[in-house]
Amino acid sequence: MPQKLSLNNFNLILTLALGGFFWALGLGGFEPLAAQELPAKVDSLKVLPQPLDRGTVGLVELAEGSADCLGDFDNRPIFFFSVKKDTKKPGSAAGIRWVGLFGADIMLKPGTYPLKVTCPGVGEARAQVVVRDKSYGVRVIKVPQAQVRLSEENQRRAAQEKVLVDQALATRSPERLWSGAFLEPVNGQVNSSFGRQTKLNGVLNPRPHAGADFLVPTGTPVKAPARGRVILTGDHFFSGKAVYLDHGQGLISMYFHLSEIDVQDGDMVDKGQVIAKSGQSGRVTGAHLHYGVYLNGARIDPMPFRKMTSRL
Repeated sequence: MPQKLSLNNFNLILTLALGGFFWALGLGGFEPLAAQELPAKVDSLKVLPQPLDRGTVGLVELAEGSADCLGDFDNRPIFFFSVKKDTKKPGSAAGIRWVGLFGADIMLKPGTYPLKVTCPGVGEARAQVVVRDKSYGVRVIKVPQAQVRLSEENQRRAAQEKVLVDQALATRSPERLWSGAFLEPVNGQVNSSFGRQTKLNGVLNPRPHAGADFLVPTGTPVKAPARGRVILTGDHFFSGKAVYLDHGQGLISMYFHLSEIDVQDGDMVDKGQVIAKSGQSGRVTGAHLHYGVYLNGARIDPMPFRKMTSRL
C-alpha cells in the first residue's frame, strides 16, 4: 500500500482556480490563504478555493519536492518544475518551490475528480477536485455548404490530417522549455473567445471552440508566446496553414488559418520569434488568427493561462 504523507514530511498545497485565477488576474500574490480561510484538510492536504471551471487550469505547489514527483488528474499527467520564491515580499526567504499545472478539459463533465501526487521515496498524497460547469455562449457562423458536407475526397483528407494532429498533441517532452509569462501571439482584439459552441449554417455543433480568435488582417506577424519546438506544420482542410509548438511537459500551443509559415518541423524557436503570418486559409469566414493551448491533452482557455504564467 502507498505510504500516506503527513503535512510535516510532504507539506503539499494544492492551488486550484478560482483562487489560482485571483492571483493570475493580479488580485493577489501567490500565497496560501490565512489559516482561518483555509478549507478543511483532505488527507493531510490543504486545497485552496474550489470549484474549478471546465476549460481552465489549476496549479499544484509542493513546499518540498523534486522533478521526479508526478501527479495525475483526469487520467492526465502533472509534471513538476522549480520556480524561484518571491523574495520581495516581507518574510519571504530565498529558495525554490515546485509547481505543476493541470487542466480541466473544456468537455470535462461537472463533478468531483481525484488528484494524486507521487514522489519517489516519499509516498503519495491525494485530494478531490470539484469541476463545475461554465457557460461560454454560442457563436453563429455561415460557410459554403461544401465545407460542411464534405466530399469523399475531403473526408479522406481531413481524416489523414487528424492522425497527424493527434500524434502531435500526444507529445510529452520531459523537459520544460518555457519560462516566464506567455506573450500574446498578436496584438489584436479577441472577436471569438474560447469555449463557445458554434452554430454552423444553422446547426449547433456540440464541440466547443477550443481556442481564442484574434481579429487581425492577413499578413500580421505571429510570434511564439514562449520558447518551444515546432512539432507540426501543414496546410489542413479545417485549420488551413497551421503551426504546432511543443513547450515541454505536455504543453502545446497552435496557430491556425495562416497565410505564411516561417518555420519548419523540428525548429527550436525563442519567445517573441516570428513563426508565421496570419491569414484566412482553411474553413474560415475572414482573416484572423486562431490560437489554442493544450495541456497534456486538456483544452484550456489561453487567455487566463497567459495571465497565470506571469506569476511563475
